[in-house]
Amino acid sequence: MENEVLEIIERVAETDEFREDLDMDLFEEGILDSMKAIMLIVELENAFDVSLPPSEMDREDWNTAHKIVQRIKEKQDEE
Repeated sequence: MENEVLEIIERVAETDEFREDLDMDLFEEGILDSMKAIMLIVELENAFDVSLPPSEMDREDWNTAHKIVQRIKEKQDEE
C-alpha cells in the first residue's frame, strides 16, 4: 500500500525526488501546489476507496509523503 501511495504522489507531482526523504516538505520544495494537491486527493480516493474531504486536509497534515501514507492507513482503518 505504501509503495502504491508513493507511486501516485510521483505520478501527480511528476517527480520522484521526494523518495530520498519521505519527510521532505512537498509544498515548500515545490513538489506539490494546491492544484496538484487536489489531483492527489482525487487519485488517492479512487485508488484506495476512501473519502478525503478537503475540509479535513490541513496542509501540515499532508506536507510529506510519510504523512500522506499514514493518513491513508488511518482512513482505511476507519472505513
